[in-house]
Amino acid sequence: MKKKGFLLFLLCFPLVLFSQQVDPLDSRNALNSSFQSGSSNTTAQVTEEDAPPVIINGKKAEELTDDELIQFLQQKVKQIHQEDGQVEILRTSPGYPLAIEFSEPITGWELGDGKLIHVTKHGSALILRSLDSTGDTSLLVFFPAGRTRIYHIFVESDFQKALSLIRVSPFSKNGSSFSSQLVSFASQNDEDLSAVGYVAQIIANYDLLFREGSIKPMDVQRIGIFRRSKLTGFDYYYLYRFASGLLAISFAWKNLYPYKVRLDESTLRVSIGQSRFIPDYVSLNKVILAPGEMTSGFLIITNPPFSADQSFALTWKEPKK
Repeated sequence: MKKKGFLLFLLCFPLVLFSQQVDPLDSRNALNSSFQSGSSNTTAQVTEEDAPPVIINGKKAEELTDDELIQFLQQKVKQIHQEDGQVEILRTSPGYPLAIEFSEPITGWELGDGKLIHVTKHGSALILRSLDSTGDTSLLVFFPAGRTRIYHIFVESDFQKALSLIRVSPFSKNGSSFSSQLVSFASQNDEDLSAVGYVAQIIANYDLLFREGSIKPMDVQRIGIFRRSKLTGFDYYYLYRFASGLLAISFAWKNLYPYKVRLDESTLRVSIGQSRFIPDYVSLNKVILAPGEMTSGFLIITNPPFSADQSFALTWKEPKK
């Protein structure tokens, strides 16, 4: 009888030992985790979440009207002026390629971080694609005659800050810092005069025309500047960007000289860095000003070789007496 009892104890002991080592109620037990989750699959569950909505000017992209969306996308296309050795800042975003179009043939390029940006060449353009969600790097683009354009590229997680297309104007010819545009102060062309009259009407009545729907943001965009230069006497009011490519700037000028001067329209220039651009048309309310007196007006550049976003200044040269 004792032998049978001892044998029974030996048979039951492994079961007791196993029950002490593996507790089905122990949260550390993978088997118990499947019981609690209601599944016998021990693989971790992967949950999918919807991508956050794209917000444009405080609205979801799908809530924008076609006009609002086109206006937003059109702002992603820029025309810039960039000379040899000048630096420009570019912004791109994952999933949205950025093209840089040049007027001159590209002889080569050098990219700082190839793990952040992928660059391919297509004709006279470079196509940039982001490989990461954030970061920044530099890009050097080389052209004939040893000229170089430099770009610092920021990768933005939000496409709202990014660009789609950059068109770079040609280098100035013969090293000149002046554009090849001609001044047309006394234009006899009826079509030119009509365009000037149209621009003048837009500048004078923009708010009213916009409210009544006569003009749309996709046709004419007004950008507030509101900047004053104590050195040159110019006040900058608005920049008007037309869908046709025409650019207009409204401004005022104060005579800072202690004597009467004539503000000569023919010497007025738009300055960007070391480059000077001649307006196609200049209109001033008054040209002869006493000390401390002010005048206002606007200028027109029909085919600006620079972006409206580039920092500029107005300069003029006092005629010799």
